[in-house]
Amino acid sequence: MWLWRRGRPTGVAAWWSTGDFPPRAGCRIEPLIDGHAAMLRMCEAFLAARRSILLTAWDIRADLPLVRGDDLRLDAEAGTAEGALRDRLRRAGLDEEALAFWARGKLTVADALGFATTRGARVSVLLWDAYQMGMHLTNNPNEERENLERVGVEVLLDDSCRSITHFSQSLHQKCAVVDSQVAFVGGIDLTCHEGGDYDRWDTHSHLCASDERTSSQTAPAHPWHDAHARLEGPIVGDVERNLIQRWNSVAARHHLAAWPERAEQPSMPAHGGSVAQIVRTIPPNTYPFAHRGVTTIYQAYMKALSSARQHVYLESQYLWMDVFAGLDNTLWAGRDRHMKRLLDALAGALNRGVSVALVLPDHPNCGREFSDAAITYTRQHANNAARDRFSVFTLGNSEETPGEQGKMRYRPVYVHAKLAVVDDQWWTVGSANLNSRGMRGDAEINVAALDHAGALALRLRLWQEHTHPQVEEIPQLNDPVAGIRLLRSRARANFERVRRGEALVGHLLPYITHREARAWEIEHDREHGWLDHLEGGAGSAPANYAARYL
Repeated sequence: MWLWRRGRPTGVAAWWSTGDFPPRAGCRIEPLIDGHAAMLRMCEAFLAARRSILLTAWDIRADLPLVRGDDLRLDAEAGTAEGALRDRLRRAGLDEEALAFWARGKLTVADALGFATTRGARVSVLLWDAYQMGMHLTNNPNEERENLERVGVEVLLDDSCRSITHFSQSLHQKCAVVDSQVAFVGGIDLTCHEGGDYDRWDTHSHLCASDERTSSQTAPAHPWHDAHARLEGPIVGDVERNLIQRWNSVAARHHLAAWPERAEQPSMPAHGGSVAQIVRTIPPNTYPFAHRGVTTIYQAYMKALSSARQHVYLESQYLWMDVFAGLDNTLWAGRDRHMKRLLDALAGALNRGVSVALVLPDHPNCGREFSDAAITYTRQHANNAARDRFSVFTLGNSEETPGEQGKMRYRPVYVHAKLAVVDDQWWTVGSANLNSRGMRGDAEINVAALDHAGALALRLRLWQEHTHPQVEEIPQLNDPVAGIRLLRSRARANFERVRRGEALVGHLLPYITHREARAWEIEHDREHGWLDHLEGGAGSAPANYAARYL
């Protein structure tokens, strides 16, 4: 259906980016929320591979366990949870040899990819060859290449950013294609920090302490919220094309063999599938296939925000209008005109009556002051009525302090998801954060879909995870505007629980800028936020706090 607003169409064509991959019909997209779900599905696909696995990553760790806990148990009888898992793995294409391999109980990245090589599949990993200057959280790419090559995996280090104009650039895509039939796109790297923290594997409960999330290097890692997607249908060919373009650009520069332009037959349209599009950020002067760059992720967000009529829901690791140059201080930053336009579009949506909810990490690895500044800018450019429709949240969890019964300790859940849902019609999941790097400066890839059922299901899954609603509250979540009011109510209630030193219900909390915290006498670190390892009593907030922002 076509609608008109202020003389311009807002129908199907208004949502799609132009200049790169077109929208494809007949696509099946399965959102995978958090590392447990995503890594489980990726491991299934890797062990079912027969011909090829092509994967690219910002970072990888060969010894990262993809499957943990009860998901390793395949020795139970049919009718049990473990028996149901065996049946599901069979439906996913695992034969008896693969099931037996799964049941051995050791399924690291190297194990799963190495198993595929033993069955004749070509397994190749394109890994960012990052500058090791303390500017990122990556493991040593040369060491991880050696670890993967030991099990037969072909690894090509992508050094395309190694120039004076790209010294701080990230090759940040996280995607894979298996047998040219199944693809994965999203925010989840198969890694943990080299010191053992920031393990991308986590469950929906985001426990402060978890034996399953403990690595061999350290105590329990940060809780981690993320999102990925599993793709089938014609769109898989576009993910594969992206990977082959990047692989062959690097291979040619190093005089290595190219990957075949079409490794296998493309996936057929899925019956009853939706229309979806692969959108990318390819920085200029990085790869020969896109010398002038690609900015279709930026286009997609701008079109979606301009088309929004009812609600916008966003999750991102960063919200930066200013260009981050390695220092957590906006005085050293330059304004990015494209992100300014994106924030202006967000404020414009607010001003025409759209409700906007945004989830950011309380304790990002860098740039919290930059997110504070972008929030302040958006509020300043929204009218008085619109400010009440702009809600900014973060995620956290609570646990009893060890050895001190009844005394609560609080910990932020790291928000690493990069996703949006607009009007329960359009949605996107991918690797691109809402900053100049995600929109123009780093290599990124997202999937975007125009699909009411998928958008609604994704939003409800996320909001139920964040709020832990009572049964009677679920109908309220179905309505997005009423649902945002419930999010605000839950965040406000959890803030009061923190002030009283009580356990949280769900994970939702208010995002508090440094300026607000100082005004309200809440203990707050400019870079690390207010929640990290807080033990009861968050300070006092003014009586109009909830009315203003929650």
